[in-house]
This record gives sequence, C-alpha cells and structure tokens, in this order.
Amino acid sequence: GRSERERRREISSLPMVAAWLTCLAASGSALLASPLLRGAVVQTRHSRSVKMQSDPFATRDAGTGFDDEGGMVRGIAEGGLTLEQVTAAAGQAGPSLPVEKAAKLVLKDPEWNLDKMEMSATDKDFEIACNSMDDAEIVIDVPPMMNTFEDYFFGLTADSHSSFSISTDESSPLEGRMQRRGGEPTVVKIKCEPNGASGTFDAHLCFILENEPGFSKFYKISCTSS
Repeated sequence: GRSERERRREISSLPMVAAWLTCLAASGSALLASPLLRGAVVQTRHSRSVKMQSDPFATRDAGTGFDDEGGMVRGIAEGGLTLEQVTAAAGQAGPSLPVEKAAKLVLKDPEWNLDKMEMSATDKDFEIACNSMDDAEIVIDVPPMMNTFEDYFFGLTADSHSSFSISTDESSPLEGRMQRRGGEPTVVKIKCEPNGASGTFDAHLCFILENEPGFSKFYKISCTSS
C-alpha cells in the first residue's frame, strides 16, 4: 500500500489542478470573445452567403418576385418586360391584308408606258442600293388621281424578294380610303434588308383601287446590295 506521505502529497496537489483548470477555462472564453476571432466567424459566414448568391435565382422570394438585394427581379416588377412578354411580342405579326385582297396583289398585263416609251407592267420603277450588311429604304407617295374618295389597299407581290418589307408603322394603312384629287397622298415606305446577301433584288408594289381597278398603280423597286 501507499504510504501516508504519498496520500498527503496527492491531496495537497488538488487545489493546484483546480486552479489550472479555472485558468484554462478563462483563457478559452477570452479567446472566443476576441475581436479577431469574431471577425473570422463573420467572414466565414459571409463567404458562404456570397457563394450562394452566385446563382441570381437562389434567393428569389416566390411570393414577391424580389431577390435579397432587390435587384433585377424588382426591376421586372416595376415595369420591365418578363421573358414571356418579350417572347409573345416577338411572335406578333404586323398588319396584313385579308387573304382575298392579298390574292389580288399581282401585276397588270404589260401595256404601253409613255414615260418609259416601252411596254411595261409597272407604272414607275425605282432603284436603291446598300451595303449587304446594311439596309435601304424608299418612300413612295401615291397622289390621289380621282375626283371622289376611293377605297384602296396595297402590298408587295408574292414573288417579291424576301429582303423587302413594308414599314407599316411609317406608312399609310394597308387598306383605307384615298383622298380626292388634290388631297394628301397615300404614303408607302419600303425597306430592303439583304442580311449579308449580295446582288440585285426586285420587289413589286401594287396599289389597288377596289372600285376603279383600271386606275390602280404598280411599281418596281430594285435594290443592289454589295
């Protein structure tokens, strides 16, 4: 067995062990409370947050449509267009003629043209030019030729080159009522967009008077793209 002296030595060392444990605990609390360590904890949490934000839709609120920063999702809610709205707008066609009128957009039979001094199926011809990656436009004014108001419609023939189109937002309505002689002309703005193609492209514009077809007008537009 152990001697009485050894037992007394162990008992006497217990207060020292307790004091050492108390000091260690106090040091740990001070370390956790230090500003340096607190900053590291915040920084680590912030880093995780930033990583999650790399996906712009990760924190979108399904109820409000806003992200945590009130960014582009808020912009949509305050007046911007959604993807669905943009897609729908892109798919909308411009004004067009009824099928039965579009079927009448054909050239007349060739006849003697005094201005051209030759047989021709058109009353007047126009020439424009542009770079193949650019576009060219021409505005054709059709003056009233009758003493009465006349119903009209106009458009390009089906065999016109696909690079041509009518700028309907800058032209008179595709169909309507023409002024009497001396009144304002009907305006047709035509654009040619070669989209990189080179060559000479043709289109034909038919301006039809429904009740006076013999006075209808026909035009040829040629665009040279280089």
